[in-house]
Amino acid sequence: MADSNTYYVRPVAGVWHVTWNESSDLISSCPSQHEAVALAQLLARHMISQGRSAEVQVADPEIRRPTWGRKGLTGAAAAVAA
Repeated sequence: MADSNTYYVRPVAGVWHVTWNESSDLISSCPSQHEAVALAQLLARHMISQGRSAEVQVADPEIRRPTWGRKGLTGAAAAVAA
């Protein structure tokens, strides 16, 4: 059993996944980064209280672009061309 634990917080398809030690097992899926980081920190503090080392690594959020602007421009361009 490893004495070091790393909790990873990563964005996946609009939600935040919390995983452990590069495992494919999902601990939790959270709607916000803040909630996912809080959960990972809670788990890390628990491991530290058990005498193990633990850390939390947070990935950068995905870059998401609004689609409403593109849809509106496409419709306006089609109306002008007609």
